[in-house]
Amino acid sequence: MARVPLVLGPLKLDGAVVKRSGFRWLCVDGQMCRAGQPVAYCNVGLMNVRQPGKAFEAFSQEKADFQAVLVLQADGVINISPESSRGGFLDQLAQYNIWEPSFEIGMLTCKDEALPAGAMPTKLVFGAGRRVTEVAEIRAGLLTGWHNRSRAWVAEGDRVERTLLSLGACETTAMIRGQHFSYMEMLNASHVPMQVVLIPDDLLIPCARVVLEQVRRTPEQFAEIAADMTRSLSNGSQPLSPNDWLLAGVFLGALQRSPLTEPNHVLTRHSIQQVTGPDAVVMSLVAEPIRIFRHRRLGYSLCFQEYRFRAMGQAMIEWLNTHFESVMRDAEAIRRDYCELIEEMQKRSNVHFLILNVMSSVGTENVVNYAAFDLPMGETLRSVHCKEKNLMLHDLASEHDISIIDIDAITADWGERKYLPDGVHLSGPVQDEARAEILRCIDERIATTSRKVAVR
Repeated sequence: MARVPLVLGPLKLDGAVVKRSGFRWLCVDGQMCRAGQPVAYCNVGLMNVRQPGKAFEAFSQEKADFQAVLVLQADGVINISPESSRGGFLDQLAQYNIWEPSFEIGMLTCKDEALPAGAMPTKLVFGAGRRVTEVAEIRAGLLTGWHNRSRAWVAEGDRVERTLLSLGACETTAMIRGQHFSYMEMLNASHVPMQVVLIPDDLLIPCARVVLEQVRRTPEQFAEIAADMTRSLSNGSQPLSPNDWLLAGVFLGALQRSPLTEPNHVLTRHSIQQVTGPDAVVMSLVAEPIRIFRHRRLGYSLCFQEYRFRAMGQAMIEWLNTHFESVMRDAEAIRRDYCELIEEMQKRSNVHFLILNVMSSVGTENVVNYAAFDLPMGETLRSVHCKEKNLMLHDLASEHDISIIDIDAITADWGERKYLPDGVHLSGPVQDEARAEILRCIDERIATTSRKVAVR
């Protein structure tokens, strides 16, 4: 058996000093841990040495929730150094320690052949979250908090080779972030250094129409939306509750951003790399409801879960009823929205779309005779609407270069009632298979593109 020190390893950045908190552990002393398992993490911060006191711009929006994670590269028993943590807030604030490559946080006891000669026992992964508001102070654990964007990436090597963006409906959020919401399953399964980014659907659902409008929206158009919303809510007949103000702010924040085109930075052991956009985007037909809301005067769209109405005060409900119209969308309307979105992005980048279909049978519907239902039945029966959307997706794939992640087939293999009981939320085994299919499709797409380039 070999005893290998768990050292931090190099982390050098021109123009900055990397600082850290104490380490918080995801295992206990003496625990047997497996390769690919995150065992410890800390918060990190970048001190600008060229302009002391000024924030380092690359991660300024995520500085409060920027974390480094050490992930084992071999099976073994962990022994924790008492020097790795001082407890309390000193394990949450990245102000009191400098990142020292030789600092030992513990020891790994593993088989002699478990690690190649000279290999690090851990790989370095970074996670970062951009808060919806800076007063959402949640430091409970690894990548916890209320974030309008969270992400993680492998920091080994000189660069991150690909970026996957997921526009989260509820079932994709859990699938992309994994069982413990740390992104580790997706990062461990990728054979190249990868960044995974998630935009959650905490209020605004990323249906194709909403995402397309975000891509096209100019600063001037957003300013008009913000001014109109402020004026309309203030002049309404109902008083605004604190919750109404909060919901309005979340709506505005989401309408201002364009997840498909906003850049970000990643930190590796040796440099900072700017990522101008994703290489692949995961979307879902679950995020394509029958009804969305369109502003009567300005024409922009809102899409949110119907149960959100229950969280709205009378002022917000009055604003929606007065200033928006309800727009019914059949499968053909959804197809047109996707076509516009894909064609718009083709003008800007080489991004590849992967779209999850939906479970086409609904266990709660037991229809023996469809004669009682008016046409179009998709507006009444969820199972019919789901089947129409799935067929539409195949038509879309014949027109555009997209990948279909066949949740319908995966769930049918596992068993709908046990593994997708409500037709939306995926069980662990279905998530595992869907993740593997996403990575397979991305690898296949990149290989195909490379072959085409080589032929030319």
